[in-house]
Amino acid sequence: MRYDDESKQYLRIALESMGKYGLTTTPVNYSVWYEYASGKNNALNAAIYKHLEEKQSFSESLCQALYDQFIVGGKEKVTTLVREELKKVFTEIIGAIQTTRQNFSQSENNLGSIGEAIVPNLSETDVEKIVEQIKSEIKRLELTSSSFKKQLQQATHEIDQLKNKMQQYRNEALLDPLTRITNRRGFEKSLQQAINNANQTATDLCLIMADIDHFKQINDTHGHLVGDNVLRMIASTIKSSIKGKDHAARIGGEEFAIILPQTPFNGAMRLADNLRQTFESLDLKKKNTGESLGRITLSFGVAIYRQKEAADDFVHRADEALYQSKETGRNKVTGHES
Repeated sequence: MRYDDESKQYLRIALESMGKYGLTTTPVNYSVWYEYASGKNNALNAAIYKHLEEKQSFSESLCQALYDQFIVGGKEKVTTLVREELKKVFTEIIGAIQTTRQNFSQSENNLGSIGEAIVPNLSETDVEKIVEQIKSEIKRLELTSSSFKKQLQQATHEIDQLKNKMQQYRNEALLDPLTRITNRRGFEKSLQQAINNANQTATDLCLIMADIDHFKQINDTHGHLVGDNVLRMIASTIKSSIKGKDHAARIGGEEFAIILPQTPFNGAMRLADNLRQTFESLDLKKKNTGESLGRITLSFGVAIYRQKEAADDFVHRADEALYQSKETGRNKVTGHES
């Protein structure tokens, strides 16, 4: 897909979707369905897919809720959660310090009083009494120290758990919720890392872009549930076909990418064609009825990285090769070597 065509296609899909579900063309509805058409807001798309599994209608209020959750407020959700948990841990630590300080201050006062009682000519009974008082204060200090240590250990444990949660959030943010492979954000991050490495080591780096041919017909004919299963199947097949440092991603509605570090151009072309033949030969059927879905094919574009090339330019060349495959008959592999 060429970048100058993307916005037009997203606009068309957004308007078609709003018309299909009888929604008015308000800014909120348009934002939701344009975002859905772009395929870049995975959480939003997952929520829409889930709703479509249960119902075949959309209301204005539902669009508003989706807009509030996934377009306006989604970016703040993790930050707010982490902030609130940090505040809780911080409050616990401050409380432990204050309690410990009060206990130490009390012991300091008690020991000061005991010290003032140590005067000449003490009787044996007085000495024994003072010794017991000192032992009692030492025990009190030991308990205070032990309690404070446990509270700090608990706080450390909670902070470690929070760090793990944050890492999980970061990992989830880079995954496509439908196919469980990397989403566009994760793809861009991995691609930049691969480019940096290719520049540093002067090794080959190739990129494959793939797009399902006539995917809209699959959704229109068989429904979104079948379309989702096709996407999952394709993602799984691509993921099982790569190895090592190779990286697969779903970067749009029906568009996938494969990053191939340390891979020569002919190797990338061979992998793309092997995938093309694999998908072409599949005979997919509906589980519940056995009805054939017809032949499902993919078009591919392949590019090899040029030293010091910007990521956007690299992706654009692979995308142009994919566009050539689409324009010249689909179910093809086109390369952009230089």
